[in-house]
Amino acid sequence: MSTLNPFYSIGTYTSGPYTVHIGFTSRSAGNLGLHVNAGEPHTATLKNRADVQSLCGSAPFLYLNQVHGADIVCADHILTTQISPNDECGAYTLKRADQLREQAPQADAAYSTTGQPLAIMVADCIPLVFVGEKSTPHDVPIIAVAHAGRPGLLAGVIQRTVATMREQGATQIHAWLGPSICGSCYEVPEDMREHAIQQIPETYAQTSQGTPALDLPAGAIALLNKLKVEVSTDLAACTYESTSLFSHRGFMNRGEAPGRIAGLVWVTKPS
Repeated sequence: MSTLNPFYSIGTYTSGPYTVHIGFTSRSAGNLGLHVNAGEPHTATLKNRADVQSLCGSAPFLYLNQVHGADIVCADHILTTQISPNDECGAYTLKRADQLREQAPQADAAYSTTGQPLAIMVADCIPLVFVGEKSTPHDVPIIAVAHAGRPGLLAGVIQRTVATMREQGATQIHAWLGPSICGSCYEVPEDMREHAIQQIPETYAQTSQGTPALDLPAGAIALLNKLKVEVSTDLAACTYESTSLFSHRGFMNRGEAPGRIAGLVWVTKPS
């Protein structure tokens, strides 16, 4: 694992002449969620997004209005002016923040066949980044992101994302799991665990104190293996255990500052 500031972890994947960049931000990147009251104006969140974009050297990332579901959207026809963190005058304003929050597609996954940079936000749920190779080596690889918390995992967001990528022509798909809460820390009521393991037995877990828990990453890996997707956990970590990552449970249980990290994917090609 390579650790860079403001990234918690970052990696690359080569597909023909293209380099696909996969990154997961850390607390030092700041809060990236416009739906989060992080104790600072949303203009600061816009600046955080712009700073991350500048560091990546990419076009603006598409952020979603995530609702713990399984819907996926295509990012190919979304204009840069629709998702840029600054307005037409280059300013970060509350009006612009409201526009982005209202216009963000309501979905928990997104894909692009043209290399549109994509983002997915989490603070304990699993951020997944996907790369799908095309049969023609010089084609732009298909990229995707997905937000898999407990509801989304059970609703089939992973299966939906993989199926959509294959419908778009992906012949070989690779997936990276980013930082999320681990099975030793994700304590849940017994009935919630029972409901989850009826669908995905691999999610069964216990906390370090022996109480009921769910291992969402184990469940995600099991699903991806069944779908014959190559899986990497090299960029993952536990959000609740790491002080470098935002954690919703850390906020609720320990009074930590709230916020959202992002899983990011963007594509470059040598000039």
